[in-house]
Parts: sequence; structure tokens; C-alpha cells
Amino acid sequence: MEKSPVISIIGGTIWGNRGAEAMLVTTIGGIREFSPEAHFNVFSYYPAKDCQLVADSSVTILSGKPASLVTRHFLGALLAVIFKIIGLKIPGNSFFKIARAFSDSDLLLDIGGITFSDGREKYLPFNILSIWPAMLLNVPVVKMAQAVGPFEKPVNRTLAKIFLTRCEKIFARGDKTAEFLKLFNYPESKYDTVADIAFLYQSEYSLSSENDQKITHHVSLIENVKKQGKQIIVFSPSILVDQESKKRGLDYADRFLELIKTLGTQDFHYIFMPNATREGSDKSHNNDLLTLTRMREAYEITQAQSPVGAGIEWVDYDINTASVRRIISQADVLVTSRYHAMISGLSLGVPTVVIGWGHKYKETMAYFNLGEYSFDFGGESMDLPAIILKILGDAKGVREKINVNLPEVKRLAQKQFDYLKRVLL
Repeated sequence: MEKSPVISIIGGTIWGNRGAEAMLVTTIGGIREFSPEAHFNVFSYYPAKDCQLVADSSVTILSGKPASLVTRHFLGALLAVIFKIIGLKIPGNSFFKIARAFSDSDLLLDIGGITFSDGREKYLPFNILSIWPAMLLNVPVVKMAQAVGPFEKPVNRTLAKIFLTRCEKIFARGDKTAEFLKLFNYPESKYDTVADIAFLYQSEYSLSSENDQKITHHVSLIENVKKQGKQIIVFSPSILVDQESKKRGLDYADRFLELIKTLGTQDFHYIFMPNATREGSDKSHNNDLLTLTRMREAYEITQAQSPVGAGIEWVDYDINTASVRRIISQADVLVTSRYHAMISGLSLGVPTVVIGWGHKYKETMAYFNLGEYSFDFGGESMDLPAIILKILGDAKGVREKINVNLPEVKRLAQKQFDYLKRVLL
């Protein structure tokens, strides 16, 4: 292309879910590797906050909030099509800013983690409105590494046939999604099996700076503790698992506190860290800080009744993926319920234990032959202390498995950028 590419991206943000941030900044960074002059329109569902955080002149933050999807995305695109049909330019006022951004784009990249999936029908309007406006304006849509399917439910199957078949390319995140697409009779030439984009994350891709001095202080404390011979256990809990645990009558926080009580603090040091943060907000969506607060309160009650000793730190503020990885890199073992915290641990060669849900965790851990360390959060019989001691005892072997398999996983992730390079250049 003669002009610099313009790429629109939807489904990710900087603030909030740091897994989404990792996918977003890696997408931008990966494209810049072969097209440094590219410009990016990012449709964020936290546009005001992201505008404050991102100072990069090649990245324009626009609204991807639900109300905007209905009005300025869909209605704006529909009207823009009508204007084009009758030979008029898209108006220059603010209402059509998003429609103009779409119209100027060479591609729309959807980086949503999971879309068009049975059991998630309530998200179908969001899934559709994220890509339909671009399709109306004849902008090719590429779904970057994500889960789609299964497609057994009539509503999901029908809408998937209408909208997924109009996508230029779908990158299936894992073999299970690829299997769903195959059973769906999706054209084999239009999908490929890949690993998550975040396996290619590099710290220089970061677009924000958030509480860096606090993180530097935490890392310094951890380094001093390690000099004392203590092993570092990093916990990255999830508010989603916390909420689902409550529904099932399980105490998510107690699992971690029981581990601390059992292993003690003489030989171990513990760090509780979020992978989704909205500091200053009481909204639970994409906000693990609320779960950390609840865990800290439970810990303080435990301390008052039966002290477990010092040796616990709380990262209870906004941090980006770069800072998440700075903390995890210090760990002897990571215990997490966040998918992209798991990816951070594996990418850094850190022995990782997952307490998650769904096939995506087990499938990713299986890439590294570490399926034995992936557990369903509802497994009441899970002996977490024994699991931690086991993985620590086999730390060398676990690291070898990660290091042996990581190059192939990165190769699978890189396929997405090889494709984009062919399309954009």
C-alpha cells in the first residue's frame, strides 16, 4: 500500500482487564515491527481513562462503549453507507467521527477473548455490533486469537452464520475453537489455529505508565526477601472466580489463606497481585482489586485470631502488563485464576498453577505438558499446599518443559502477524 496503513482495533482496552491490554499493545507493537508508520484507531470501553493513559500520537482512542456501538458505530455506519450511495461525503461532525475512522481503515481487528459462544447469548449483541459497522462500510474484519463456538444453540448458530462467515479471517485460539469451526463447516481457508497474541508481548510495547515507582519499590522488597533465602509465591486471583465461588457456596479467599497457614512465612513470601484493575472504582467488572480488598480483610481477621506471621504484600493499585510481568518474573511459583496472568507466567518461564474454568486454561497448559497443574476452581478436593510443594520440588523440570515448548507456542502466535504483513504491505 502506498499510504501508511490505518488499522482499527476493537475488544481491548488499556485500563481494566490487563489481559485485554496485553493483547491490544502486542497487536499494535507487532504491526509496528513491519509497518512503523501505521496509525491505529482503538475502540475502548473505557475511552476517557484510556485517553489519559495513552500519549502515543499514532494511536487514537475512540469510544467502544455499548451506547456508542448502537449509535455512532452502527447507526453512524448505516447513515454513512446511505450518504455514499447517494454520492455525498460522510459529514464532518463529531457524530460521524467513528464512521469516518472505519471508512478510512484498511482492517478492523477484533481482539475480544471469546465471541459467538453457546451459553453467552447475552453478549451476542456486543459481539455483532463490534464487527457489523465495519462490514457495512466494506472494511475487512479479522478476528485475532480468540475462542468462538460451540454453535449448537439455534440463536448463536444462526447469528454466527450471518456474521462470522463475513469475516476475512478467524484465528482460532487453540485446537478446541478450531474443532468448533470445523464442525460449523467454516471454510478451512478462512481460519487458522494459533496461540494467544500475548505470548509475543514485549515490555517496550507498553502504551501506559501506571504506578511504576510503587512497583519498583515492591520489586526491591522482593529482591531483598529472596536474598534471605525465601521462596516467592505470587497470587493473581480473579474477581470472576471469586463471584462464581460464592454462588457455589465456596470460599475462594480461604483457599489462599489456608495455603499461607499451612506453608507459613518462615520459608515463603507471598504477593497478592491483580491482573484487572480499575483503581478508584467500586464496579466489579474487570476489577480484581475488589477481590484483593476482600482477601486482605479476611487475612487481617485471621491475623487477629491466629497470626500467620509477616511476609505478605498487597499490590492494590492500578498496574499495567509491564508491571504485572515485573512482579511475576520474581516468583518461584505463580498461582492464578486469570488467563493472561497464566500466559505471563509461562512466557517468563515461571512454574505456574492455574485455578480456572473452561477448556482454555487446560488447553494452553497442555501446550507445555503442564496439564497436571491446571485445576477447576470448583474442585473442592484440591490440596493446594500439596500442589505448590510438588511444583516447587519439580521446578527445574517444569521450567525445562516451558522453555522447550515456548518457541513453538510463539511460532503459532506469530502466524497472525505473518498474515497481517501479507495483507497490509
